[in-house]
Amino acid sequence: MPIDCTGNLTADIVFDCANAPVAGIEQNVVLINKEDIDYANTTTSTDNRVIITNLQLKEGKTGYLLSGVKQSNGKAWELVKKENAPDKFKHTFSGVIFNASAANKQQADQLAMGAKYVVVVEQVWKGTDSSDAFEVLGLTSGLELSTMTNNSKENDNMIMFELASVDGYEEVTMPQTLLDVDYTATKTAFNNKFAQAAG
Repeated sequence: MPIDCTGNLTADIVFDCANAPVAGIEQNVVLINKEDIDYANTTTSTDNRVIITNLQLKEGKTGYLLSGVKQSNGKAWELVKKENAPDKFKHTFSGVIFNASAANKQQADQLAMGAKYVVVVEQVWKGTDSSDAFEVLGLTSGLELSTMTNNSKENDNMIMFELASVDGYEEVTMPQTLLDVDYTATKTAFNNKFAQAAG
């Protein structure tokens, strides 16, 4: 069935009581330089534009692990109304850098250089057969560093930061679900940081 672009509903919205909602994301997150994504070979479902069936990086490129503890990292999104165009969605990722080592500060400093990023998270709530476990933020327009703070008297001296959609350059969909065949295959790609071997 082709994707319906009219804005009309095409199916029931139901509550699956066997998969009740659960808050939070898993501790580890993968951050990807947007320019490293191979968009020609990244595929979306022909039936549902919010499902990515393959997230492909360019040859020799990899994502980067951001380790978390408990619910230190988080994601959010919200609708952005447009007056003369289809509405869009602002994606936000809030992250924590626990150790303010020189090596970690160097990467934090890189975030402030103005590049765009894509973020892949694993939700605590995973849905039926764990098919809704992974979400991708910022795939179309990318996220940029919006805030970064450090205070020796707060948050145990950790570096707190946010990546977010830039106003006027929001995403065309809410964060997309990533399901490459099944949960196991997608989890393997995630654990490997979506790395692609050099050609």
